[in-house]
Amino acid sequence: MSKKQLNRVSCPQCSRMVDDRAPACPFCGEKIYVVSPGGITPTKHPPLDDDPNDSDTPSNTEPLN
Repeated sequence: MSKKQLNRVSCPQCSRMVDDRAPACPFCGEKIYVVSPGGITPTKHPPLDDDPNDSDTPSNTEPLN
């Protein structure tokens, strides 16, 4: 069984190669930013409507007990 190579990116601070899914570099701690990690297809969702006057939103909500 072959081991799959992880997608690697260069750390912007120390330039060492790190996993593109890491939140931070394990060597220096710098945050790692990628547009979309390898093997993951980004999904586009329609924007949320934040209109407080929207008629579909209940005007009075009672807490659930």
